[in-house]
Amino acid sequence: MASDSEAVGDLLRAFGVPEDAIARAASRGDPLSAFFESLPVRAAADRTVSAADIEADGGTPVVHVQELVRAFGLPAPEADEPAFTPDEASAFVELWQQRDVWPLEGAVPIARLYGRLLARIAQATIQQWFTVAQPRLHTAAADERERAVATARTFNRLMPVADALLVGVHRRWLEHEAAQAAVRAAESGSAAALLSGALEVSILFCDLKDFTAFADRQGDGAAIRIIDRFAGIVSHERGEHARLTKLLGDGFMLVYPEPTLAVDAATRIINAMRAPNQPAIHASVHHGTAVPREGDYFGSAVNLAARLLAVADRDELLATEPVVRGCPDFEWEHCGGERFRGIADEVQVFRLCPASARSLV
Repeated sequence: MASDSEAVGDLLRAFGVPEDAIARAASRGDPLSAFFESLPVRAAADRTVSAADIEADGGTPVVHVQELVRAFGLPAPEADEPAFTPDEASAFVELWQQRDVWPLEGAVPIARLYGRLLARIAQATIQQWFTVAQPRLHTAAADERERAVATARTFNRLMPVADALLVGVHRRWLEHEAAQAAVRAAESGSAAALLSGALEVSILFCDLKDFTAFADRQGDGAAIRIIDRFAGIVSHERGEHARLTKLLGDGFMLVYPEPTLAVDAATRIINAMRAPNQPAIHASVHHGTAVPREGDYFGSAVNLAARLLAVADRDELLATEPVVRGCPDFEWEHCGGERFRGIADEVQVFRLCPASARSLV
């Protein structure tokens, strides 16, 4: 057994694990844990640039670098501490050079948002790794030495894959939001005639109400399971006429040719997701003109449907007046007018009555 532990120690050294981490893990009888415990130390080897170096290179001053790092939710480094990779340092230089159009007071709130969301993504990723990937590697490998090799190699390979996918997804979402903003601006201006191919559609948004609080209480594992269940129900209950089904974090956007189909689908999804001690669904539907581009839909109609979702309560479907006119067989309650950011006129909001919703079950 001692020789097996020594062999594992040699493998860990080959992957850059420090001696003290190997010794601590071996004393607990779990030498492989040293690989994960030493990740921050090994990552630090790639971080060779300090905040003072960035400032000296014409980049963001030290005090502002520290402010941004704190906004991301990380401890701020000392001025002379090698805390950044060369690529990260280049980003801080570029950010400072663009400060006339992208000032620090705009970057800090974004950093706070990114930090919270990326922390949640990281927590879920690592939990899934230990829940799914590592047990499979242990089952496939015959002895501790093989498990150490398989674990270290696959985890090391996961890191650049995760980086590339996150960057790619982030870039696509930035492109999407920029296109949404451009279409909404064109709709209300002289360029409206250039928006060819606009369609009358019914847009349904639905997501998990109070999902963040649920994840904080129950943990990321339960959060992932509830999203998987939600996705399965949406796939099963959306109906054959959905023109688009798009996952949006812990919710979905679906597009239908007319309001009744969207309201029917929303009601089925809400009812199918009902369960004790789990997040409920809230939903919104708006019918209006949207511009289809590259498999997605853009314009103020999409924006209005999304804004309406924010005021919907648990197990509740809210809709706009065009939807109510298109669904005369449903019973609706008028909730009054609402003002939404990005929408010029007051919007009349209606709630689908519970008796009407239950009649479809």
